[in-house]
Amino acid sequence: MHMSGFFPWWSIFTFSHLRFVIRLAVVVISACCYVEVVAWGMTGHRVVGALAERHLTEKTQAAVREILSGYKLQDVSNWMDDIKSENSPLYKSVYGWHFMDMPDPDNWHPKAFYPEVQWPHDLNESLQYVVTKLRQSDDQGQFNRAAYLRMLVHLVADAHQPLHVGNGADRGANRCYVRWFYSKWPTTLHSVWDSKLIDSTRYNYSEYVDYLDHVDHDTILQWQRDPLQTWLIESRKLHDQVYPVTQNTRPEDYCVAKRSLVKRTKMPVLSYSYSYTMRPIVEKRLQQAGLRLAGVLNDIFDGSR
Repeated sequence: MHMSGFFPWWSIFTFSHLRFVIRLAVVVISACCYVEVVAWGMTGHRVVGALAERHLTEKTQAAVREILSGYKLQDVSNWMDDIKSENSPLYKSVYGWHFMDMPDPDNWHPKAFYPEVQWPHDLNESLQYVVTKLRQSDDQGQFNRAAYLRMLVHLVADAHQPLHVGNGADRGANRCYVRWFYSKWPTTLHSVWDSKLIDSTRYNYSEYVDYLDHVDHDTILQWQRDPLQTWLIESRKLHDQVYPVTQNTRPEDYCVAKRSLVKRTKMPVLSYSYSYTMRPIVEKRLQQAGLRLAGVLNDIFDGSR
């Protein structure tokens, strides 16, 4: 049947045109897959906040509710990621607070940092700064106490994500390209640790907290006595377990400046075995983050841990 005025628009494309369009689509999709991520992911941060909530003293809980206008710690745990969309110089200046580099954890000697007069540049300094500000009751500083509390909830969690304490070479494994469960599209090792390992459990954050909240009292006290620098060293020393190594593949094979430089045969495929092996580490770090956050807050607002 003749259709007057009908023109087969696809006929203008030659095979070479079509090949170009396909390549362009691949580039666009790949770009979406390789956006750098910083955090445990929304679920992980909520787990840390909700677990801490269960271990606050009554006095601390009352202080938290007053400062946050009724919200709980899990409700504000992702605020520091949310404000990345803000364009003001002040908000942009806190971007580097989420992470840090520690090339050699056995010989890490951080420079002295004075929160009263200095602006933080990394995760170690930002934690000291925020804790100092929360200990002050006069709301002095660039932010108010509600903002500092929201920051603390997020930063304590970040300190316990192993890849937020980087080796100084691959941007916290954001330049380490792997495949997750045989996906055709590569992702980064950082992304696997931020969200994929946690999301693969299929728990929502409250179910995950129920599952994790069983640490004995003595262990809780031991973890809470550890200084924040210990948290960071712990994260860095987990790299030997976190970076996948096989008989034929080493981190230098898949941690490169550009994903296009990685041979597909050298890109680790992380599936059930990796997930099963790493899950106890993920769970312990979430437990430590939540319980240590509670300890810091109890110390600030109730003089106890």
